Amino acid sequence: MWVRSYHRPATSALSEPSWGQVLATTVKLWLQRRPTARRWLLAAVFLALAVIVVAALQVSGVFAPTAAPAGRVRAPADTGHGMPPAAQAEAVAWIADQVSNAAMVGCYPVMCAALQAQGVPAGRLVPLQPGSADPPRAQVVVTSASADRQLADRYAPALIASFGSGRSRVEVRATEPGGAAAYWAAQRADLAARKSAGAQLLRNRHLLFTSRDAAQLLAGQVDSRLLATLAAVSSRYQFRVTAFSDAAPGAQVPFRQMTISGDRTADLAVALAMVRAQNPPYLPAHAAIVRLDTGQTALSMEFAAPSPLGLLTAVLTVQREGK
Repeated sequence: MWVRSYHRPATSALSEPSWGQVLATTVKLWLQRRPTARRWLLAAVFLALAVIVVAALQVSGVFAPTAAPAGRVRAPADTGHGMPPAAQAEAVAWIADQVSNAAMVGCYPVMCAALQAQGVPAGRLVPLQPGSADPPRAQVVVTSASADRQLADRYAPALIASFGSGRSRVEVRATEPGGAAAYWAAQRADLAARKSAGAQLLRNRHLLFTSRDAAQLLAGQVDSRLLATLAAVSSRYQFRVTAFSDAAPGAQVPFRQMTISGDRTADLAVALAMVRAQNPPYLPAHAAIVRLDTGQTALSMEFAAPSPLGLLTAVLTVQREGK
């Protein structure tokens, strides 16, 4: 069953800008603030940071001399903080496939070695020190449910995936520099913003949703980057949202994947070119024209984990201050 989006008359009593304007401004601001020169500068800075991290790992002894190729991390003899091998392997595969290539990953030595063996560059790995009271220098950490609860509770409150069960469960968490209190405050604001944006998209006459997808929009269950992308691609063409989905086992997180279809393949090709031309964080990790089981042509896209907070609320604040 398809739910056709409907249009409500605008009112003059609104105290804040419509979410259509907010979403459009979000994309516009990121396009304007990412000139080519700055992208080269950011790339140079990132490369320099990667070199520094690799050097630090070598000094700390994580890179042990082996007969393997230079830079290979040797896994310790122990399994590493109670992580079962099967759950650890699943976590490694998920991180390598789903976590943003720009995110630094905090891990214990055995997990760092496994991640590097899976193809995650050593420059993105930050070794964790057991019992450390300092926050990790990473955006994502992977640990077991029984290890370093202070680390998880204080500095990495956002569970984005888990593997296994019980106290040996392997957890992948997003960090928050301001601590747990700052994270939960930002999470509440972001959820409210996603709900409001979802309701606005349901009033977009260029978009069609199933009843299930409409309910997910109203519940704030869709990633802000997908919401902004929908607003952008529907500015000229009409699309049907086939499904929102996600590949985050063991965690309730916003949907980061979406499939849309249209009456014309040419419209999907234009939408694909548009999304591939975006700058981070609005550049999908994967985007391609696919053929569904029904034989219908569709555009599939997926954003990397973790889902960022504050993308919509930040733009709303800028617009309010500009009044």
